[in-house]
Amino acid sequence: MAYVALYRKWRPTGFDSLVGQEQVSRTLAQAIRTGRVGHAYLFSGPRGTGKTSTAKILAKALNCDRGPTPEPCNECESCRRINDGTSMDVLEIDAASNRGIDEIRGLRETVKFAPAAGRWKVYIIDEVHMLTTEAFNALLKTLEEPPAQVVFILATTEIHKVPATIQSRCQRYDFKRIAARDIEARLRHVCDASGIAAEDAALSLIAREAAGGMRDALSSLDQCAALAEDGVTEPLVRDVLGLIGREGLEKLFAAIAGHDAHTALTQTAEILNEGKDIRRLVAELIAELRAVMVYQAAGPLPDAPFDVPADALARETALVTPEAIPSMIARLHEVLTELRWTTEPRIALETALLTLCRAPMSEAAPTASAAGSPVAADESRLKALEARVAQLSAELAARPVATAAPAPAPTEPAPPPAPAGHAASPASPLPKTPAKPRRTTARKAATADVADAAVTPEGTAIWQKLLDELQQDEEYHIFHKFLSKAHFGGMTDKVFRVLFDSEFIQGRVERDDSRQAIEERLARLAGSPRRLICETTATASTLPRRKKAAASEPPPAPASEEPPVKPLPLSAEGKREEAILTGLFGGHLEPVPEESAAAPENKTPPTPAPATAAPAKPPGPDDVPFPGDDDFPDDGGIPFPDDDDAPPPEEE
Repeated sequence: MAYVALYRKWRPTGFDSLVGQEQVSRTLAQAIRTGRVGHAYLFSGPRGTGKTSTAKILAKALNCDRGPTPEPCNECESCRRINDGTSMDVLEIDAASNRGIDEIRGLRETVKFAPAAGRWKVYIIDEVHMLTTEAFNALLKTLEEPPAQVVFILATTEIHKVPATIQSRCQRYDFKRIAARDIEARLRHVCDASGIAAEDAALSLIAREAAGGMRDALSSLDQCAALAEDGVTEPLVRDVLGLIGREGLEKLFAAIAGHDAHTALTQTAEILNEGKDIRRLVAELIAELRAVMVYQAAGPLPDAPFDVPADALARETALVTPEAIPSMIARLHEVLTELRWTTEPRIALETALLTLCRAPMSEAAPTASAAGSPVAADESRLKALEARVAQLSAELAARPVATAAPAPAPTEPAPPPAPAGHAASPASPLPKTPAKPRRTTARKAATADVADAAVTPEGTAIWQKLLDELQQDEEYHIFHKFLSKAHFGGMTDKVFRVLFDSEFIQGRVERDDSRQAIEERLARLAGSPRRLICETTATASTLPRRKKAAASEPPPAPASEEPPVKPLPLSAEGKREEAILTGLFGGHLEPVPEESAAAPENKTPPTPAPATAAPAKPPGPDDVPFPGDDDFPDDGGIPFPDDDDAPPPEEE
């Protein structure tokens, strides 16, 4: 008869022989006793923890001749066929090789047939997470409402890949990793029953290296038993599993703790020359450090799964301080990450060993993190960042004092020159022309802030960003046209000053709709709300004033100047054009005789106006009607946004 591997020969045959999964075995056994067997089960957990074995035990318990019973006899025809894998009523499907929708369609066609010999028809789908999305969708309806005598058992090692719609239709059982002491006890039972001589230390080492998987432990024992001549010993297990010997590991640890880089590199070379894996060496060195750390913190623990003898632990504990071990473990974990992608794994390991050898570990060493460790590097970077933040905070706090230039004291705007024949008295100033109440109120409310406004690089940058945003916004492109003809006049934490060459554009920008749109952007760009202050360059307090004309007498007229000409009456269209031109360019229009351009030479010139007649008063910004698209000759017409609140143009 052919040899049968230990993990197959010693597969559990009943719930009582299932090791390490008591919560699963008790629940299923009670469900069989009470007749509450579900139609679908989902077993999830690490490899080698008993998922498939439990599925077969459940199938035998349902179809045993003495059952349904939680203790199948393993002697009847049905139990023997299930153990041999030849039962017609228990179908084991490998989803890794039968993962398509066609296989699931075939399953749906056969599931409707009654069991051949037993009471239940059991479908065991192993590695169910390998099914495709289409196959899962095809299985949904059948899994939810199978025939009365059908039970589905799904097994997987990656439960996160199973759709939630599948999980919700099954009773889920999570298989945990088996404890090392339970694996060791099972290995001792197998060795005694199979006639294999094995040391307890060897079985303990196999159990720890199995990482909670009974199948892996039995496979390792089978491999060691095949090589052993006088029994399974600990050195034999280390050699078969590729583990680092105790002697080499202790020498390497002592060299690192003693800052002996030469010995550490030499010992590493000897270990690697024996064919040991670099990842295995790093992992065992981390386990050694972990054992020392726990021993320093809590002393010898009876149940601690240490692969380090007590005398070795006592020696190694005296070599390093408790503060140094966490940084050493962190550095070795970084090496494990680097080994996944580096093309030179030995260089990565040797670099880490040199770093550990240079780190302070003796009892006289400071308690801070080891030099060159990631913790020390992070602390140094944090201190540098804190110093930089403090420096920037000081600069920001001193910026208003260091960069803000004092603005000149606000002065009254110079009055316009008096008309001919109306000289002002030196004792009494000329009366001011009253402005619109809205504009006067806004200026009075911001007088104190405007006096402190200064042109700073920060304000200039905000001004440029404002122009760029308005230019990119098609809805408010007209505001960019207006502001592009203006100048930045200064900024404080409350106001933003803009100077215009034209009173008309100033008045248009000061309208409520324009002001609101611009102030919203200023608040976002500057970080706080600011009021928009619009002034003309002629009256701005930060610009040089025009010199006052002599108050005692009007400016003398040139000797060759002809007497003023009486203005001719203008039509409504002419007045509209005059208002637009004076609003854009300032000043006023000089009257020109009607025949000056095309009159023949023999015509008599018109009678000049009296010398005392005052020139026509130029229209103010509030007397200018709303312009149209063709009233801006510089760019061929500017489109205006819709404004239902704009006042209608005045008519004569």
